[in-house]
Amino acid sequence: MPAIRLKWVAAVFLAATAFSAAGAVGLGPLTLSGVTRTDRKGFYLTLINPYPAQERFRIYSIEPDNDRPVARVRIPVSTPRLGPLAQRQILVVDTGLIPGEEHRFRVCAERITPAGEELIHARVCSRITARRIG
Repeated sequence: MPAIRLKWVAAVFLAATAFSAAGAVGLGPLTLSGVTRTDRKGFYLTLINPYPAQERFRIYSIEPDNDRPVARVRIPVSTPRLGPLAQRQILVVDTGLIPGEEHRFRVCAERITPAGEELIHARVCSRITARRIG
């Protein structure tokens, strides 16, 4: 594993440890961009469960400056279940890119809790930019 990737994994682990005290889900990287020659661009985000028990999470896409959903962004596993202190990669695919387009959006993650059990609505979002050349 390259040294840069090991440093990133260590940083994510430290962030997850820090967030666990606050009871927040981890998602990274927080900023991501990519270029494609086709009408689709895929990204991988790492979802982290900082809790001591298995939890279910909701992953969804929204516009960069408000909470309106972005229908063209596909997240095949949008409600994953993670074991205690576990992490997994989540695939996010931006579709419908036209030549020369730059599309910005956010992907957010939050723990799914039964109604009335949540005191604070904690979520974390990654800012993503997909650009099609051509």
